Amino acid sequence: MQSKAISKPIIMILGTFHMGSTLDMIEIEKDSMLSAQRQKEIKEVVGRLKDFKPTKIALEVEKKKHGPINEEFTHYLKGDYQLQETEIDQIGYRLAKEMGHQEVYAVDWMEKGALQREISEVAEWAKEHQPKLYEELFGPLYRLVLTTARKSVNDLLLYYNQPEVVEQLHRSYVNMARIKDTKQYVGMDWLIWWYQRNLILFSNLSDLVTTPDDRILFIVGGSHVRIVENFVKESGLFETVSVQSYLQ
Repeated sequence: MQSKAISKPIIMILGTFHMGSTLDMIEIEKDSMLSAQRQKEIKEVVGRLKDFKPTKIALEVEKKKHGPINEEFTHYLKGDYQLQETEIDQIGYRLAKEMGHQEVYAVDWMEKGALQREISEVAEWAKEHQPKLYEELFGPLYRLVLTTARKSVNDLLLYYNQPEVVEQLHRSYVNMARIKDTKQYVGMDWLIWWYQRNLILFSNLSDLVTTPDDRILFIVGGSHVRIVENFVKESGLFETVSVQSYLQ
């Protein structure tokens, strides 16, 4: 007798550009997401994401800030908070309100942990000591679309979630393990921390599962998509769905 398949919670990982200013080494040039046109585009994206019917929305915010962001979100629900120019607010808070949620979920981690060098230090070392490898790894990152000009928010999100872009970002990060000399593994000084952070992201996402019917939307910077997706698939905990199936 054939056994009935056990249903699993579903997760969709939405890779995004950062709508507000950040300290990231590579940042896109962007116009204001608060303009009338951008607000119209963001509302259209939120309308499409509603079709996913998320039961929980996870955000790239440090878990220790879960309380403060939910204070903000509660004020937003009451009409006492103006959305800021970030994907956390513009997509996360907005969509959670549309879905009738009373809470959003902070799942990130940014402690020092295993970190021995910042990624900017690794890049500078590679540029000086391994220039060909530097160009191989960082060149493609700088050649990605680094401006929002003439592209809608929906098109930008589709771009950052297309398999070729997701794979290129992940490949560049993994290959930082090759930045080294005979005495020191320079790239590893940052890369071990990167894996630590993303494993913690996965661990915190897994905590959100309370029923097989959970549908979790995780809004996160595009460079995290493939590594978190790998952990999710390897865990066997979730089923995954693509962003394209809702934004195209």
